[in-house]
Amino acid sequence: MGEHCMRKNTLEKTVDAFKRGDETAFDVLYEATRIDVYYVILTIIRDPMLAEDLMQDTYMKMIEKLPEYEARGEFKAWLTTLAKNLALNAYNRRKREITLDYEDNAPLFNVVYPDAEKRYEVKGLLDGLEPVEREIVIRHALLDEKHRVIAEHLGMPLGTVLWKYRQAIKKLRKQGGFPDEK
Repeated sequence: MGEHCMRKNTLEKTVDAFKRGDETAFDVLYEATRIDVYYVILTIIRDPMLAEDLMQDTYMKMIEKLPEYEARGEFKAWLTTLAKNLALNAYNRRKREITLDYEDNAPLFNVVYPDAEKRYEVKGLLDGLEPVEREIVIRHALLDEKHRVIAEHLGMPLGTVLWKYRQAIKKLRKQGGFPDEK
């Protein structure tokens, strides 16, 4: 039996010991897997601080999911898959997170509306919308996000986002003194 197989068997025995309540087994599992887990996360996230946070999350998720783990000699692969999934979720969340408070995003409005008077007018019009309507309009009209992506981000059905967008546009037209499109 090669050294690799022996390490796999030792790791599986340690997993079994941890499942049975041997808390010292966690330290052994952590030391045996921490470098692999960290680099899987760092490869996706590219932020060492966030990678460390996600590493902690990975081990918490491991403890939570360990009863479902079936020993097949692939514990490290199972654990790095947990890490990869958490990292991908965090990456996608970070990619979508854009603070939509236009006071915090003045540069966005400066680019879209370089004329200070128009910028003030647009901000005033957007203030007349409900927060969720404002977010939908900013994401779609200014940030060019698809309604489907906005719906996923807000956790709303696509139809609701489309309806709220149309209602918000009607409000903006009315506030701006533009005729309502039929």
